[in-house]
Amino acid sequence: MERFLRYSLDKGRKIRVVLLQDGALRQTPATVLALNAEEVTLQTGAKKTPLTVRRDDILSCDYARGDHGED
Repeated sequence: MERFLRYSLDKGRKIRVVLLQDGALRQTPATVLALNAEEVTLQTGAKKTPLTVRRDDILSCDYARGDHGED
């Protein structure tokens, strides 16, 4: 999971994130704006406010649809 979070942060690319939000599972494409040991700040839409979540609430992530991690 760390690999995908770093990939998005370093390259500015979207990834698919599965997270627990308000007690419900949510899957969304997002770009990582900031990353530290306890929290991740995600941009989930062009006009939406960035979302800061605990790292423990992120259950899974992988490449966004159509992205294979190639430059």
